[in-house]
Amino acid sequence: MKKIFNILSWLMLIAVIVLLMAFSVESQKRVDCENFNVVVESSENNFVNENIINKLLKDKNLHPLGKKKMEISIEGIEKNIANHSCIKEVNVFSDIAGNVKVEILQRRPIARVITNNDSFYIDGDGMKMPISNIFTARTLVITGKINFTEKGELYSLVKFIDENPFWKAQIMQIHGEDNGDFTFIPRVGYQQIVFGKAVNIDEKFSKLKLFYQKGISKKGWNNYSHINLKFKNQLVCTKK
Repeated sequence: MKKIFNILSWLMLIAVIVLLMAFSVESQKRVDCENFNVVVESSENNFVNENIINKLLKDKNLHPLGKKKMEISIEGIEKNIANHSCIKEVNVFSDIAGNVKVEILQRRPIARVITNNDSFYIDGDGMKMPISNIFTARTLVITGKINFTEKGELYSLVKFIDENPFWKAQIMQIHGEDNGDFTFIPRVGYQQIVFGKAVNIDEKFSKLKLFYQKGISKKGWNNYSHINLKFKNQLVCTKK
């Protein structure tokens, strides 16, 4: 008899817990969202801000503020924010009080391509990124005849420059020639740097750096009109 009583007691306790959990879940669904927080990870770029996200969600009738938790589509919010062309990653969270938080990581442009027919950024992952009418990033500029393929040779060249603080500070423009060669316009000095094709990148920059350290330091920055890196194991300079 005692054993049966214990079993019934446990069953009743479990039933009470289940009912309380069900009540709690149902209560949470009916909680109103009183706080909506947008956090954009700190960056030198300002393509996205809280106002832009608020407008985007309001236009899609997805803004959670004032809605009950059961009416809020976390998946819909995340998907629509992720579709923004300047956003790399987004995470959306909701707590038991009904508050919603959005964490955003922006895409980072490392170069801007400007041609007669098009203008776009190349981002840090080698992908084409549209120009924003909200913010203009300060990046390396690429002009001339450009045949861009995502994660192609041009990206490898731009990525090398972006990852090296000295070259990132020194090279301000890349110009694509009709024959497929690339010419650099430096920030310091008036010479053009004929880089050639985007191959043997590390080797060519090593030659140029050695010349900067031992050649230009003796002759001066403005003694040459062209520095040619195209030829293997040599560097050819043209005097003004």
